Amino acid sequence: TGEMLYYGGTVFSTVKVVSVIWGSNVNSQTVATMPGYLKALPNSTFMDLMKEYHTTHVHAVDGHRSSRQKISRGTFISQVQITPQNKSLNLTDNQIHDELRDQISAGNLPPNDLNTVYMIFFPDDITITLDGLTSCTSFGAYHFAINDLRESKNNVFYGVMPGCGYSLQSHEIVTAHEFAEATTDNIPTPGSSPAYPQAWNNSTGYEIGDLCEGTEGTLTAGKNTYYVQQIYVNSLSGCSTGNYTSP
Repeated sequence: TGEMLYYGGTVFSTVKVVSVIWGSNVNSQTVATMPGYLKALPNSTFMDLMKEYHTTHVHAVDGHRSSRQKISRGTFISQVQITPQNKSLNLTDNQIHDELRDQISAGNLPPNDLNTVYMIFFPDDITITLDGLTSCTSFGAYHFAINDLRESKNNVFYGVMPGCGYSLQSHEIVTAHEFAEATTDNIPTPGSSPAYPQAWNNSTGYEIGDLCEGTEGTLTAGKNTYYVQQIYVNSLSGCSTGNYTSP
């Protein structure tokens, strides 16, 4: 049965990924690599591992009704470099999601829906704080939802990837971690006592990437080889192993 429990929240049925480049100073390797990487990631055998975290015919542990969703392979929409209105080098999560919402409203980013996740990449010199924690010292990345207390048709889902001086391989691994968790638990709530609107967590609030940090595999798409972090798979009662492919 594994460690992952279902708490009644939503998942991405057919995830659509937008790569968001925060200004003009994001690492050039990241800018060049992420379109190909984020095209391969949702359309891969790595993505297929997440299909077992569907919510059809699954009862929430707290009795909440199921979202009744299946998880299938997804798509990459586009990469967009935005010119942020907020020029600060010290950002809070609230400022990030305000900027994201403004950029969507202005038509600078593809419109949001309940299957779209915006993966945001930042320059190394920007520091981000979340719940009193600081990027690159207390956390390496995270994913979140603008409406984080309830399901909403207007919700905006996003991943925050600080620069942190990561190597390209590390950036890919961190991105895969957050992508997998956003897909299977797209309205996370911080803390060690998971409850609705969360979807798949273990009993102490860890998601499918958290339990497998430090493990990795490759993702091959044509002539390109990328890296992913392995994820916890209930049917294995442990972390996934091996390497993955994308058409």
